[in-house]
Amino acid sequence: MRTPSDAEVRKAIKIANPMLQSCCNLKLITGLRQADLLGLAVHNIKGDYLEVMLSKTEDRTEQAFQFSLTDEMREIIKECRRRKSLSKYLFKTRKGECQLKEDNTRTGFDSQWQRWQRKLPKEKRFSERSIRNLVGSLDELEIASERLGHASTATTKKFYRSNVTNVAPLNIPNKQ
Repeated sequence: MRTPSDAEVRKAIKIANPMLQSCCNLKLITGLRQADLLGLAVHNIKGDYLEVMLSKTEDRTEQAFQFSLTDEMREIIKECRRRKSLSKYLFKTRKGECQLKEDNTRTGFDSQWQRWQRKLPKEKRFSERSIRNLVGSLDELEIASERLGHASTATTKKFYRSNVTNVAPLNIPNKQ
């Protein structure tokens, strides 16, 4: 699927359910993988930062990220906590359970995402993953790579940067 702009995502989430709105807003700020985002719980909030243990990847295991809590992040977390406030999870089911199951499936979340996307015109639809792609395409390469938790900038460049190369044409004087 295509990678939407930040403005497109923010416009589209206005018609999403509140849980998806919070999820998208937090993903736009952090660029977290879906599993890392959906597994967030109250214990991840540590004073002035949000601590996230990145899900296991080939080169990195048990790496913790600390995102400083901005006013926008605090508001998103507050919204998450208002819904089923007794649940320890930020992104939860109607029963207050984690959207991310123990076997890493997330069928409930996926169903909600698909229902929301069907409300959008076909040309405006995007995948949940494309928000991470958007975050990876912003900022300097090194900063984007660090934010996404990549071991090297080569990964960020390969998967999150445009494969288009801008080339200036030769300036050949006209012969008349």
